[in-house]
Amino acid sequence: MRTALNASMAEPDDAALMARIAEGDEAAFRLFATRHVGRMLRVAQSILGSAAEADEVSQEALLRVWRHAARWDASRAQLGTWIHTIVVRLCVDRLRLRRHEPIDAAMEVPDPAPGALESLSSRDEQRQLRAAMATLPRRQRAALVLFYQEELAGTEAARTLGLSLSAFWSLLQRARRTVQQQMQRATGSDERM
Repeated sequence: MRTALNASMAEPDDAALMARIAEGDEAAFRLFATRHVGRMLRVAQSILGSAAEADEVSQEALLRVWRHAARWDASRAQLGTWIHTIVVRLCVDRLRLRRHEPIDAAMEVPDPAPGALESLSSRDEQRQLRAAMATLPRRQRAALVLFYQEELAGTEAARTLGLSLSAFWSLLQRARRTVQQQMQRATGSDERM
């Protein structure tokens, strides 16, 4: 009796939620948003470097999920991959629009306030890393964020970016090499990543 009660009270899995969202179920959409908006925000902020822009991208991504839930096909992509693809594409579009900003605005690299207990060298290293990441081409930055921060498997990250696995590894390697070189220049050291 208790097992049946617990099963009926269990939250639906993502596939069931998506089916309900495709039918216009607002409660299912709210549950979906609660589950996934944190990941959307993290990915968007890591790529864009702005909490405000990340919030806008996440809202747009949620709107796209609502409108296009019926298009998601579990046999073609995991839900996480589909969500990442939406967020990354919105971020890339937003970064493209930045090309038209005045040069002073384009050169600014956001620097979120570090924690009180963080050491000076750690803060310096993080600032250098953010600056190095900000200079990367959009796709390279997205590859680093998906692989290292979001810890996606190479195949899932490649699928998210619309690349073959070998093209993804090549892109990731170029991004790591560029960041490594810029970090070495900034610190004057010869450490390897």
